Amino acid sequence: MANFRTSARTVDMLGRQQIAGIPTAINELFKNSYDAYATTVVVDWLRDREFLVVRDDGIGMSHRDFLERWLTIGTDSKTAGGRLEALPIPPDARRRPVMGEKGIGRLAIAALGAQTLVLSRRREDPGQTSGEAPVVAALIPWKLFEMPGITLDDIEIPVLKVAPPDALSNETINRLTSALGDTLHRLHGMADQEFLDVIQADLTRLREFDLSSLRRLPGPQIGAPGSHGTVFIVSPTDESLPIEVDGDRGRPPGEQASQLVKLLTGFSDTMSRGHREPEMRTSFVVRRDSGEAIDLIDGDEFFTDRDFRESDHEFVGEFDEYGTFRGEVSIYQQNPVEHVVPWPAGKGSQTQCGPFKIRFGYVHAELRHSSLSPDVHAQINRKLNKVAGLYVYRDGVRILPYGSSDIDYLGIEERRSRNAGYYFFSYRRMFGAIEISATANARLQEKAGREGFRENVAYRQFQAILINFITQLAADFFRSSSDMGQEFLSKRDVLERTEQIRRKRDKVAGSEREAFRHALQKVLGEFAENEPQNRALDIVRSVGLQLSDLDPSSPSTLDEALAIEKSAELEFRKIGERYTVERPRGIGLDRETSRDWSTYERELQFFERGFLASAASDVRGKVAATTSAAVPLNVLNQRVRQQGQRMLDGNLNVWIQGVQELPRDADAVALQVLERVRAAVNSASRRAKDLADEMSAVADSLDQVEIFELRQRMLDELDAELDRQQKSLAPIRAYLSSFEALLSGNDELGDQMEAVEEEVLALRNQVDTDLELTQLGRAIELINHEFASSIKAVRRNLRALRPWGNRNPKLGEIERELAAAFEHLDNYLALFTPLQRRLYRKPTQIRGAQIEQFLMDLFGERLRRHDVVLTATDAFSRFAFSGYPSTFYPVFVNLVDNAIFWLSDRPQPRIIELDETAGTLKVSDNGPGISMRDREAVFEHGFSRKPGGRGLGLKISKDVLQRSGWSLRVDPTGGLPWPPSGLHDAVGPGGGRGAEFLIIPPGDEED
Repeated sequence: MANFRTSARTVDMLGRQQIAGIPTAINELFKNSYDAYATTVVVDWLRDREFLVVRDDGIGMSHRDFLERWLTIGTDSKTAGGRLEALPIPPDARRRPVMGEKGIGRLAIAALGAQTLVLSRRREDPGQTSGEAPVVAALIPWKLFEMPGITLDDIEIPVLKVAPPDALSNETINRLTSALGDTLHRLHGMADQEFLDVIQADLTRLREFDLSSLRRLPGPQIGAPGSHGTVFIVSPTDESLPIEVDGDRGRPPGEQASQLVKLLTGFSDTMSRGHREPEMRTSFVVRRDSGEAIDLIDGDEFFTDRDFRESDHEFVGEFDEYGTFRGEVSIYQQNPVEHVVPWPAGKGSQTQCGPFKIRFGYVHAELRHSSLSPDVHAQINRKLNKVAGLYVYRDGVRILPYGSSDIDYLGIEERRSRNAGYYFFSYRRMFGAIEISATANARLQEKAGREGFRENVAYRQFQAILINFITQLAADFFRSSSDMGQEFLSKRDVLERTEQIRRKRDKVAGSEREAFRHALQKVLGEFAENEPQNRALDIVRSVGLQLSDLDPSSPSTLDEALAIEKSAELEFRKIGERYTVERPRGIGLDRETSRDWSTYERELQFFERGFLASAASDVRGKVAATTSAAVPLNVLNQRVRQQGQRMLDGNLNVWIQGVQELPRDADAVALQVLERVRAAVNSASRRAKDLADEMSAVADSLDQVEIFELRQRMLDELDAELDRQQKSLAPIRAYLSSFEALLSGNDELGDQMEAVEEEVLALRNQVDTDLELTQLGRAIELINHEFASSIKAVRRNLRALRPWGNRNPKLGEIERELAAAFEHLDNYLALFTPLQRRLYRKPTQIRGAQIEQFLMDLFGERLRRHDVVLTATDAFSRFAFSGYPSTFYPVFVNLVDNAIFWLSDRPQPRIIELDETAGTLKVSDNGPGISMRDREAVFEHGFSRKPGGRGLGLKISKDVLQRSGWSLRVDPTGGLPWPPSGLHDAVGPGGGRGAEFLIIPPGDEED
């Protein structure tokens, strides 16, 4: 009798050599964690140390499990009828379908690196009282299994039981590496010494690693009380890992995801209709020693239900056991229509692949063909560029490599390259999910290396059904030969024309708006410098000097004085023209420009009706005084009347010459309109004649029924021609209608266009603001959460360090500085608490003294640094009101933060005062104040006088208060007076007083 002997290289061939690559190996570990009922699995790549750590919170393994399951190749614990009992289902979980049944998937970890430290702890069964389960620790040198000449019997894997608190200790590593060193010593002479030296170097590197540092990583922990799960620590990592993570460095950032991201993202199905919430969260975090951490497969980068609502076209339904699709199709997000696509090649026979479901969306690459807004189109494009594709999910878990844009398993791009118009679909513009199950699609079997399905009959049918489906959809909905295709092309043409109009409009309106904004800012700048007033004063002074040089007794004095007055009037008119800015008609303005326009109108009105009119009157008075001394009154009156008549006639003639160009332009337009109408009439007349001739030619050969049908067809064709010509003349009718409204002084169309365009501009700004605030809010929430999670360990370690510091003076000094810095940081963490609205389900009582203390805790050091005094009156400290701290605290934080900034370079004393009067809360300072021009503008989005300011704080504060019925205003008469030195040394728009903001309770707004 004889037995097979197993070479050690068998493990390498079944594991590292069998697997397609690092992403596939990690995905296999994800599936093992899924089978172990994990809810979280995290991969941490410690890039600077070349360590890869995989952690989950699954059921874990006991010592027996590890020996009989993990170290046994081809186990049958997941196979029906196997010898080993199935894994127990946690009481709070549903039964999960098994993802791996071959018993070799765990060997994929060999593709990640040279050696693996395994730590696992079995979940306690309900009612178990045997005490805390130990942690099983083992060290596996995968390079031993690459060496020829040795068998599996020659390799002993060190396996230990350790107490949970000692699992992540260097003692554990030392015991394992020592035991493995004995194995290497025994293999001396049997194996290649170079192999053994490399393994020994890897062991030395592992011993130098601080295993306890893994306790600081957020996520599953193996040694914590009540914990369970498995941890794999791989080192050194495979040399191809950086390439898999970084992808093509030649590509622009964000253009396309790396291969690792493509294959690991979307582990759980989040796209199918009615999908359940993912049962396991996956992460791949790249960590640097600097503290930088980036999750490469964050769920926000993948597709969800919302993305289907924001696609151009959506297709959803299921294929039955004969390969026939029944479902719904929505083109350009119109009402879905029922649609059926049979599979002719099936010939009515049941398929081996079984029934399955599909849902996918499609987005056009060019905005001019898309129904999406530019912002939404850009957002979904970013996702498509990274992770577009048609994914396959079995029981809610992704099957690799389907979905990656590099794996076009349906040949969609190849067909499109032959004829894009005929086949329509592009794989890189699609996203969606195909749902299969282990029970209904049992013959779709994965290859051992997890690089897709075995190409058996079932898979070939599955592939052929989908190819037929995609091809037929293109024929039914996107080709001109079909009725639904005609509708699509018509809608696409409308979108294309609309986009062309929008772009042309944006280009024209944008250039006009920018020119107007530039001219407006230039004029406002000169108004701020009193330039118009100075010019007018210069004219008045010049007139005075010229008149003083005249000789009252000279006969020419009257003519010269009137000439001086006329010259002055022309100069005044030039000033008026210089500072007149015409607002473009039909062009919407953004908020900043609209605000500047309102300010300009006030400034111009004040200048023209006040200062300029006064200057002109002054000139006329000086001329009258000079001329009255030179000539009699009757002579003066006659000459002034004559001069006035000449000026009236001259001004009228200049105006008439300008408007006489309008009739010529109108005649040219009328001629073009007449030619268009004649062309439309001639075209319709020719078509009517052709139809009549056709009817006359065949009428005699037709029976009674046919002649009526022919007549109806002729009438229908003529109606279609008349409708086409009517549509061609529609723009002319619309233009004449708007022109008629304009002549009647009712330019509603232009006003409406301005209003809509201004609303669009405001909404675009608001979208950017909302997105920015959402990102900031999520970042702060994440920082707060992670900080709170790690803070306990920091406190514990500081307490452990204190006894050492008491014995060692040098270490004690370091410990005290660390403790002080930590306490300062911990206090800042506590300040987040009142800002979290979820902690307050009902309004609470807020006292002014609490707000004052909160502000002192937050800004105390900054106030001292800038020598600013924050005071609160007794009225403010005693005042109490009902509300959410998360609403009011940020408002005070924002107001005080702004006040400190504007006070920082002002003369001392620098004061911020909190006060209360009749329920209205006040925040005042003695800074530079707020100008009249800015008192409303400070609450607008994007407005800020602070260098680098975003213009968000006061806008958000006002909006948040309004939701609670309160309001926020600037008191134009408030503010603390400037210090005496500030009146001479400082400048500011406040006119000697600082700023004062009023927080007004509900019902007091009118007061």
